[in-house]
Amino acid sequence: MYKKLLLISSLLFTTTLFSQHQEAKELFTDAECMSCHNNEDFVPREKKVHNFKKLSKAVDACRFNNEAGWFDDESLDVSKYLNHKFYKFKEE
Repeated sequence: MYKKLLLISSLLFTTTLFSQHQEAKELFTDAECMSCHNNEDFVPREKKVHNFKKLSKAVDACRFNNEAGWFDDESLDVSKYLNHKFYKFKEE
């Protein structure tokens, strides 16, 4: 019984995480972020982005400067998506 519960919980968590990343990817794509950025821009650099908090601030700056129209939670989702895809920082 415990194994089944653990398996179901894992699947639900994985599905939820995937859907959050998928929605964030769509926000990122719809905002045409790659028209200004390329994959090399998403490499951790000591003077720019070197932790999750700085990544979130950078995403917020782009969001406001480009009038993406994202809510705060959507901006956080995009930060988590970029972190998952490129940075691998510990989320605080």
